[in-house]
Amino acid sequence: MSSPYGYGGPPQGRPPGPPPGILPPPQAAPWPPQQGQYAPGPMQGGPTQQYPGQWAQQPYYGPPGHFNGFQPPRKRGGPLRLILFGFVLLIFLGVSFAIASALLGNGTDNTADPGVTGPSIVPTPTTNPQKGSAEDYLLNADVYRTGPLPEQNCPAANLGSGSLAAQKVYYQRLFKCLNDAWRPVFHELGQDKPDPGLVVFDQPVQTACGNFQPLSGRVLAFYCYGNQVMYVDVQQMNKAFGPQEDLAYLMTIAHEYGHHVQGVTGLFYARAVYLQDHPDQKLESSRRNELQASCFGGVFSKAVEKSYPLTNRLDEFKEQSSNSFGESPDTPEDERTHGLATSQGFWIQNGFNIGANKACDTFAVSADLVK
Repeated sequence: MSSPYGYGGPPQGRPPGPPPGILPPPQAAPWPPQQGQYAPGPMQGGPTQQYPGQWAQQPYYGPPGHFNGFQPPRKRGGPLRLILFGFVLLIFLGVSFAIASALLGNGTDNTADPGVTGPSIVPTPTTNPQKGSAEDYLLNADVYRTGPLPEQNCPAANLGSGSLAAQKVYYQRLFKCLNDAWRPVFHELGQDKPDPGLVVFDQPVQTACGNFQPLSGRVLAFYCYGNQVMYVDVQQMNKAFGPQEDLAYLMTIAHEYGHHVQGVTGLFYARAVYLQDHPDQKLESSRRNELQASCFGGVFSKAVEKSYPLTNRLDEFKEQSSNSFGESPDTPEDERTHGLATSQGFWIQNGFNIGANKACDTFAVSADLVK
């Protein structure tokens, strides 16, 4: 993959250039919003579709103090007791980006790339952290013990020319399938919460995680923990993949929904607590977090394998998952937040091959699997 934006190579006759810069960390929106700053949205944070001409109608952000502490779901074996001080700002800043792949030339050695029938591991913790600690939660969360997602009847919508209207239809259909697939898992865990919101934009957008312009840096889509809303840059997706690379669209949205899974299940909060005591592990922890979201996306892909369909496209699935997302080996190690493209491919395919959330305990594996 030699394009800085996505699988498919650089424009004809143009040598690949350095990858576009990643957006700086978004600034938290002031709380409470100034009167008139945001129009009212759904009071329970339910699905919200917003498009050009309507982007100023921001979704409801939740009550003040809603994200003021780590209160993960109760574990079956007993209560989980963790207290977090001064955590409001971190949560409100919480945002995760799906970024297009960095520079990966056609000559890249792909011998380590796993095939869709290759990675098939169920991570097992090798340490025994203190019971009830954040590390214990990351390693042994109940979500890993849930079974496969229910099979979905989810034929892909035609992306056509990749226009705003076509992408809107594609995302709406896929988003419904994501909600239908994950809702039973949340119910099993005792987390019957509203579905996340969805914003599709091709004009500037204000969010609880900052303000964003279309085609800024290499952000394709992002999930904002501050208001549980997913945002998709229509222009960037089209520029990165065009309308033919629909599997990249699938993986991007399923990855971002994986971050919603982390929020609902408490994994996001546990990681924030863990980093307070282990700030030196910030980058590696970020990669574990991002690769876990991709693995959850792979688990979802299995649920739509027959209907999407993926059955006769597994080679393409491998190529897209291993070459369209993540960072280049040339990316400085102190800037690797999402993991190499090959690591992304490994975990997407591992989730797909195992087909259950037990495949996605990325916090339990050795560092060489989360490069």
